[in-house]
Amino acid sequence: MDPQAFDQDPHRDIHAQHGSGRHDSSRHDSSGHDSGRRVFILASAVAAAGAVVGLGAGCDTPQGMRSPRSTTTPGSGTGVGAGARAGQNPAGMNGATEPIAPKAGDAGKDPAGKDSAKDPAKDPTDKPQTIERPEPPSKEPAIRIKTREVPPAKPFVMIEGAGPKVWIVEKGTGAGGRVVQGPLEARWSAGGWKLTEAAGTRAARVVDYPSRGTLDITCLANETPRIKVDGVVWPGAVRLVPTRACFDLVHEVPMEMYLSGVIAKELINGWGVETHRAQAIAARSWAICEMEVWRPQRHFDVVADERSQAWVGTTTHQKSLDAVRDTAGQVLLFGRRVVPAYYSSCCGGARASAQDTISSEILHDIAPLRAASGRKGCACTGFSKHAKWEMTLAVPAVSRTLPAWARLEGYPSLARIGEVRQIEVVRRNEQGRPVRVRLTDAKGWKCELTAERLRWALSASPSNPAEKKPLAERVKSANFEPTLRGSELLLRGAGYGHGVGLCQYGSEAMAKSGTAAAAILANYYPGAQLVRAYG
Repeated sequence: MDPQAFDQDPHRDIHAQHGSGRHDSSRHDSSGHDSGRRVFILASAVAAAGAVVGLGAGCDTPQGMRSPRSTTTPGSGTGVGAGARAGQNPAGMNGATEPIAPKAGDAGKDPAGKDSAKDPAKDPTDKPQTIERPEPPSKEPAIRIKTREVPPAKPFVMIEGAGPKVWIVEKGTGAGGRVVQGPLEARWSAGGWKLTEAAGTRAARVVDYPSRGTLDITCLANETPRIKVDGVVWPGAVRLVPTRACFDLVHEVPMEMYLSGVIAKELINGWGVETHRAQAIAARSWAICEMEVWRPQRHFDVVADERSQAWVGTTTHQKSLDAVRDTAGQVLLFGRRVVPAYYSSCCGGARASAQDTISSEILHDIAPLRAASGRKGCACTGFSKHAKWEMTLAVPAVSRTLPAWARLEGYPSLARIGEVRQIEVVRRNEQGRPVRVRLTDAKGWKCELTAERLRWALSASPSNPAEKKPLAERVKSANFEPTLRGSELLLRGAGYGHGVGLCQYGSEAMAKSGTAAAAILANYYPGAQLVRAYG
């Protein structure tokens, strides 16, 4: 989903390749947005979906490409996106940079939408192996959320519990734990932990607890389960996981507790009850699929930003709390397995297929994720400011940026492109949305790539293609018609985010007309079955 911070945009794209997962969007905090946020991608699939075909002399067959270096969508705020799955977020450009699901904010704010930090043993941007969609869980699972990568330049955090003391224990060693006085400073130094209790006070002293492994820090058993890290309160406990760079902060919480903080961040707070309920079910389904992918491979399942689904942690937003409670344990199934329910901020009236946009992996070849399965059109077109848009790019800058981006991302045919003279849509899906485009340069060299990948490329910074442009300058969706006019490239587009699955603006428009959550989900995931798996 591609939500990012835009006015009145509820979500991001959860992102298939840059969000997934769940969106591209920006989020709001209720105390305070397509996610595209969470993308269920596989390495082989990404390579297949994103492969560029060179059509120049001696290059008329598809070339094998390495997996994209970045898993964030152009619209997303960070870069975890599918991608976040490797990050993709459910929402949009792999993480959506659109308002669809960033942090839950006050009414009138835009939600925004989903790369992972480096694991000591594995780069999280590596795509997971092909797997089956999971069966529905019989009891509420706990999900692991990475909230922060602590940098080596400032290799410590300050931790406080609900009371004056906290409990520390090294995970997985069988070693005993220890009660210490807060605030606790946890510092990674010389390959080990230096723990200081009563930090910042005259009573400060180093704790005799030698450890080089993962630490779990919790409040005491008789206290409210919450922990404060550098002044920010999080539910449950915090896990400190050493990495190659320094260490990660990871929180493991029950799924339903996690979801309330997601919905508060993913949708505009003033939106309807049924919109919140539909989003809760989609977000739950997507998260369960992400857990299946990542649980065996790294120390976290999702991240707390648009690279996956935005997560605010603890929330007091009543509509989000109620939506999660009212739909407790409900998931979308197809063929008795959970659907990776991608979503984005605004589809612009033409939905995308997951195989065209997220990855060509077989698990995406199901009716609920195919554009052909759904009815044409969407209520978002009369409701979202992103339903129609135009932007102009300078052709010289595009011609410089595309090959530089392609070299970084592993697209040799596109890396050969010179001065761009033509960009044309060569394949559309059943809803008329562009799927593949062909570029031709001044020397006649031609290459093809997916429209979604071109969106990312055009959203790369000309000065540093490894980074994205400022949010307002990124291409909102791959649903555009390109026209070259001299030194300008005109894009006439529709929507915000990857366009797969649920459209957040469309959901709200349906809810306003009296449509219930179940009917909203049936519209965006045709053929899926809504069941209560647990709770």
